[in-house]
Amino acid sequence: MKKSSMQMIRKAEIKLGRKFSKRSIIFNVKKAVRVTELGDGFARFQFSAVTVAPFSFLTTTINGNGYNLISGSWIFSGNQQGYLLDNYSAAEDRWYFTAWNPTAVSRTVTYAVIAKVKP
Repeated sequence: MKKSSMQMIRKAEIKLGRKFSKRSIIFNVKKAVRVTELGDGFARFQFSAVTVAPFSFLTTTINGNGYNLISGSWIFSGNQQGYLLDNYSAAEDRWYFTAWNPTAVSRTVTYAVIAKVKP
């Protein structure tokens, strides 16, 4: 997790007077629940929804295996606040997300990546 993201979480913990819990998961494109071929070796991979507990954050790593990951996207459920603190390429074949749920309600987050077959 980026240092700036960790600082933001610490400030919120102090402000709210509570500690946020952390959980990490790892996906790979072979376990995607939906794959959309886009042509010329490109594809969109969507993953199953993951629950983010109240007052917690979740780090997710997606491994591309035989694909180079180009872009990552996400969507939170519900209308309450929810933040994606990190959304970046950690390597050619790895994408990294940090989802933060500062509310008292469990939320789900769904991820998708765009990838191209490695040459």
